[in-house]
This record gives sequence, structure tokens and C-alpha cells, in this order.
Amino acid sequence: MSVTERSSPRQQARDDTRQPEFVVRAKTGPGRKEWATIGYAWRRERGEGFSIKLNTMPIGNHWNGVLKLLPPYVEDDADDPGQR
Repeated sequence: MSVTERSSPRQQARDDTRQPEFVVRAKTGPGRKEWATIGYAWRRERGEGFSIKLNTMPIGNHWNGVLKLLPPYVEDDADDPGQR
């Protein structure tokens, strides 16, 4: 049985409505900046850890199995690079 088969529909709906605390990114190419967002992560409401939802899985020669959890981008920050 997979993890997705065990999670309740109510829990999935709750995770989908909350804003994620992190984005999940994976290497997609040879360059330093070639990373793609492949999912999202939320802090668990009951206890330590995170709930992670992946929308896709990276494949190919450039992915070495490493995923990174990073804070989501704030749209206002992206518009004004001087604020970073």
C-alpha cells in the first residue's frame, strides 16, 4: 500500500488549502541555477516533521537524488531585486 492510498481525503484537502511553508526543488540541468519546483511542504500540525506533496519526480542525468526545501518566493520580492 502506498502512502497516498493511506492518507484520508480530508487530510489531503486540508493540506491543499493551507499555504506551503516550503517549495521542493530538484536539479534539472548542468548549470548552477537549473532547478525546478516539483512540490510543496507544510509543517505537520501534530508533532515534528513535514508533510510533502510532490507534483512530479525529476528524471534524467542531472538529477542526483537531492531535493531541497526552500521558502516560497514572495511575489513582491521578485519584482524588486534590490530588496533581496
